[in-house]
Amino acid sequence: MKGRNAALGLLLGILALSKVDASELLYIYAPDCAACQQFDREVLPYYGQTDEARRLPIIKISLADWQTGSHSKTTCQTQPVKVTPTFIALLNCKEQDRIAGYSKEELFWMSVDRIDAGITAVTSLSAHKP
Repeated sequence: MKGRNAALGLLLGILALSKVDASELLYIYAPDCAACQQFDREVLPYYGQTDEARRLPIIKISLADWQTGSHSKTTCQTQPVKVTPTFIALLNCKEQDRIAGYSKEELFWMSVDRIDAGITAVTSLSAHKP
């Protein structure tokens, strides 16, 4: 009986975790992209230490891997990537928003704040569904 209760508890735990909204920020880059290199210098070194990174962790994916389907995230529901860098905000593997290009750090953070607020609103609404 103990084994059955433990298995049931584990199953319920897994089901509870599957209901957690998972958000992430895909960063599609090309090695020869000047704007990508600028982002890598200006933002990427400290992004992981920010509150935004806790809510939207960055997953860096080369454009070549994205185009060939070599990365597991290419199976998510997204629109095509046409420029680098492209930042795709995912919620449960579905595109919610994106940033195409990079020019200034300040504009990037404003865009991330907008995306974060939008995803927070969506997850708050889904949490209150019966």
